[in-house]
Amino acid sequence: MLLPKRFVEIVLLLLVFLAVTISISRHHHLTLLFDAFYTEPKVTPYVNHVVLFQFKQSTSITAIKEVTSKMLALKKTCIHPSTRQAYIKSISGGKDMSIEKQQNGMTHAFVVQFLTLEDRDYYVNEDPVHRAFKDAASSVLEEAQVVDFIDGVFA
Repeated sequence: MLLPKRFVEIVLLLLVFLAVTISISRHHHLTLLFDAFYTEPKVTPYVNHVVLFQFKQSTSITAIKEVTSKMLALKKTCIHPSTRQAYIKSISGGKDMSIEKQQNGMTHAFVVQFLTLEDRDYYVNEDPVHRAFKDAASSVLEEAQVVDFIDGVFA
């Protein structure tokens, strides 16, 4: 006995619909299962150490380049005594280019990033390489300002 053509088409459409529904349902359940066990990795924000320099009027361009190059080199030359590894995560910096006229004489800025407050504290209070850099730079600096912050922490 042959089934009417229309009946066969309807049955085939129903089968396709069921197959798609089951596939979507399985995918949805897998997604829910994945979401239940997956957690975003925790990203620890860096400690940002912002340093601003105002060079003395008499400082030559060569001396400015030397001091700024040595500042950037601290990333490689500051070694933590317990790990014997460089502990500064990054240093970036450059010459001021603001159009706001709020620099108060500061001409160069640097952002030094540390993984922990302890690393920042070692850098500021104990690191002999950093201390030697500060001593050498002081002869050409009129003033330096420092501000530290952790991204997103406001209180």
